[in-house]
Amino acid sequence: MSMVCFERADALHAHEKALRAIQVTDADSLCAYLKGFWEFIYNHKMFGCVYDIYADGIELARENGFTLHGIPAVERDIMTLCAAFPNLQVNIADIFAVPNGENAYRVWMRYYFTGTNTAYSIYGAPTGLRMEGEKALNMSAFYVENIDGEWLIVSEKTVHPCDYIRAVCTGDKSFTSLEM
Repeated sequence: MSMVCFERADALHAHEKALRAIQVTDADSLCAYLKGFWEFIYNHKMFGCVYDIYADGIELARENGFTLHGIPAVERDIMTLCAAFPNLQVNIADIFAVPNGENAYRVWMRYYFTGTNTAYSIYGAPTGLRMEGEKALNMSAFYVENIDGEWLIVSEKTVHPCDYIRAVCTGDKSFTSLEM
């Protein structure tokens, strides 16, 4: 087995260890914690880490009234997107939090996806088209609580650019070629 594989695994473990070492003491450290895990999950495809940031009973409300119930549904949703875009990257442009009592925060995040549709998606065969960050705007609002010493997302509202993602995955050039 190649040493590169072991070096990569060691680097990922070190990255995860650094994320777990973040002590959440205020809004800024909570944002650093969530941003770090969010990027780790999407950018490094560490899907199991959703269990580290979501409460068991998470309800994630999505655009068009669609709701995901429970961590396995959230994990499956992320994996489905990353399967269609194997090189998917998330760029978190803004994240901020405000206290909501002693053991809770409200968090807002604006982020962008980039990646190329090089694998099958729920829409069919890959198109080879690229999601462009400026066109792939996402918005999320979280309610985060300290549960048994862990800061977990207990409620989330997220809007993904579903029409744009569909257009990239289907080759709908009328939408993907729009000038911004």
